[in-house]
Amino acid sequence: MRKFLLASVATLGTGGLIGTALAQTPVVGVPTQGQTAYPPAASPTAYVNNNNNYQAPALPGALANPTPGTMVVHINGKVQVDFQATWGSLDQHVVTATSAQAGRIGNATTAPAGSPGATPLSVTVPAGGFAPGSTVTIPNTPLGTALGQNGVGSVKVMPQAIDSFARIYMGADAMATNGLRYGAAFEIRQNFIGQISGQTASGYSSFETLFVRRAFTYVAGEQWGIVRVGQADGLISIFDNGVTTFQFTPTGNLNGGDLTNIVGGPIPAFVWLGQAGAEYDNAKVVYLSPQIAGFDFGIQYAPNTSNGNGISSNNLAPLVNSLQGSGTGTGNSCAIANTGCPTLSSGPGIQDGSRSINQAAIGARYQGQFGAMGLLAYVVAEGSQHANYTGPTTAAVLGNTTVPGSKFNGSYNDLAIGSGGVAATFAGFTVGGNVVGGQMNGQLGLQPKGGAPLLGFLVGVKYVAGPITVGIVAEESWQQGNVNLSGISQLRGRAIDFAGSYTVAPGMTVFAEYLWGDQYQGARNFISGAVGTAAGANLNNSVKGQGFLVGNVVNF
Repeated sequence: MRKFLLASVATLGTGGLIGTALAQTPVVGVPTQGQTAYPPAASPTAYVNNNNNYQAPALPGALANPTPGTMVVHINGKVQVDFQATWGSLDQHVVTATSAQAGRIGNATTAPAGSPGATPLSVTVPAGGFAPGSTVTIPNTPLGTALGQNGVGSVKVMPQAIDSFARIYMGADAMATNGLRYGAAFEIRQNFIGQISGQTASGYSSFETLFVRRAFTYVAGEQWGIVRVGQADGLISIFDNGVTTFQFTPTGNLNGGDLTNIVGGPIPAFVWLGQAGAEYDNAKVVYLSPQIAGFDFGIQYAPNTSNGNGISSNNLAPLVNSLQGSGTGTGNSCAIANTGCPTLSSGPGIQDGSRSINQAAIGARYQGQFGAMGLLAYVVAEGSQHANYTGPTTAAVLGNTTVPGSKFNGSYNDLAIGSGGVAATFAGFTVGGNVVGGQMNGQLGLQPKGGAPLLGFLVGVKYVAGPITVGIVAEESWQQGNVNLSGISQLRGRAIDFAGSYTVAPGMTVFAEYLWGDQYQGARNFISGAVGTAAGANLNNSVKGQGFLVGNVVNF
C-alpha cells in the first residue's frame, strides 16, 4: 500500500491548488464544514513531499508557493480500496503433533510444545491487599497458547480479499519577509492486524489505529539549498522518487504494493530502498544543494534507526523481534541502558548486534532535457556502523545447533552499499532501471559476518498517454537471507509486475495489477522454519506467490 508519487521533481505539474475561479466565488460559512463548493485541484497532493519542500527552490505545482510574509497550509487525504485475489505456496499446510511427522510431510509444521518459558513470576502481596506479606506465584502462559497455536489438523486460507485504507497529509510552507523559506509536514497512516477467531468486525476495527509515518521540518533558500530534519526521506528516496524503480501505480508496484500482502510473504523484500519505509522512517538530517547545470548533490546523517523520543522508561514498545528472537536481551525499558533503548550501541541480545548506528550517505543526481528526451540519473553511497554483540556465541544461543559449518557468530558488518538508477522519457515512454549492492541483508538490514553480500537489479518500462498509464517492472536480488545459514546458502528473490491506471476525474484514479514472485534458499524450510540438518530442512526451500487486483483511489 503506498502513496501517489510525484512523477519527478523536474516534472511537477503547473496547475494551481484552486485557481482564479475561487476569487469570484463567495465563501459561505466555515470552509472546513463543507458549506462552500471548491473546484478540485487537477492532481491533489496526497503525499507528504511536495513542490515546496522537496528541493532547494520552490517549484510551480499543485500547492501554491508562499511569498514573503505568507504561509500556505494544506490538509490532504486519500482513501484507497481494491479487490485482490492471491495464491501462494503457504496458503495451506498441515499442523502435525510431532516434529517427526513434520519431517516426513513436506507441507507441514509442528504444533508448539507449550514451553512454559522463564521461571514463573513470584509477587509479594502489599499491605492492604488480601493476605498481605504472602507470596503469590503467577504461572506462565504456554508458548502455543500465547501464539494462538493449540491444535493439529489442516489449515487453509481463501484467495479473495477487499483492502481499504485511509491516510492524512498535513503541512505548512512559509516564507519570512527576508526570503527564508521554512515549513513542516507530517503523514498519518492506518495500522492493520491479523484476525482472531470469534472476533467480530467491530472488535477487529478497534485495532486499526493511526500512527505517524513521517514528520519533519525544513528551511530552504534557492541559492544555498534545503535542510530537512526529522522522520523523513533520505537521499535514495528523494533522488529516485519512485521513477527509476517504476512505482507508477497507486499501489507502489513492487515496493510494498497491495499484492505483496500474500500469506507467508513469498514476494521478496524491496531492497532498492526508493520510497521504502526502512529508508525514510528513522529520524535524520538531510541537506540538498541547489541545482547547477542539472546536477544537485546531497548528504544525510542519522544516529540510529529509531526516534529519540523513545528514550524513556515509559515507552515500552512491543519489541516483537527481541522477545521472540532471543529473549529480551537486557530488558525492554530504557530506564537504564537496556536492549529497549533506541540509542543502544552494544548488548547481549542475539539481535542487538544487527542494529545500524551512525548512518550516513552522500549522493548526486542529474535531471535534464536533451531535445524531446528527459533524463533522470542518480548515485548514492550509504554506510553505517553497527551495535556490538556482547552475548555468548554458543550454538544453542545463536540458533546454529542444526547448522554445522555456519559462520554466524552474532556479529554483523557495517552497512556499506551503493545505489544508482537511471530513467529516460521520450514520447510518453519511460525506460530505465536501478541497481543496489554491498553489505546489506534485506531492506537496510545489516549483513551478518561470514554471510553473503547483496546484489539486486530492477528494470522497467511504462507508457503515459493523458489519463492512462501502463507498464511493467521486474526484479531479481541475491542476499544472505537467514543469518544462521551464513556460509551455507543465500537467498534469491524474483518478481515481475504488470499494472495500469486511468484517471477518471480530478483526484480519482482506477487501477489494475498482476504480480508474481518467488524466493529460494537452500537448507531452509520456509514453512516449518527448519534450517541446516534439522528434520524437513531440505523441503519447501522455495516459495512463490501471485495475484491480481482492481481498485480505485480518491485523493483530496
